Amino acid sequence: MGGTISQMTEAGSPGVEKRIYRRKTVMWSGTLSLLWGARLLDRAQSVPGVVRDLSVSGARFQTRHDFQPTDDVVLELPRFGAFNCHLIWKEGQIVGLSFVEPPEFIYNAIVSALPGISLDPNPQNISL
Repeated sequence: MGGTISQMTEAGSPGVEKRIYRRKTVMWSGTLSLLWGARLLDRAQSVPGVVRDLSVSGARFQTRHDFQPTDDVVLELPRFGAFNCHLIWKEGQIVGLSFVEPPEFIYNAIVSALPGISLDPNPQNISL
């Protein structure tokens, strides 16, 4: 999984299911820190919000703020750490993120902080 907002727009809508790993519905507070040259409308460099779902390959993040993201961001989750991400799509104030780190790294980071979570580290069998 990877790409930019412009590539996603050209390739199809963000609603098309292309995920390899199962998502887990969560409601975790976090911050999306925008890298080099990104500008929030109020000129801050980060935006608070909520992670709505998560897999070992990416996350869906929602905020109440209008912002203009860059392709590379950092998702900061207080309990779990900071994760480098690629922005895959943006629809209003919701963004889809792909983690830069490998799935095993994300799985270990989340499970070590929250051992009881049922996060699936195994790829799904996808028939096209």
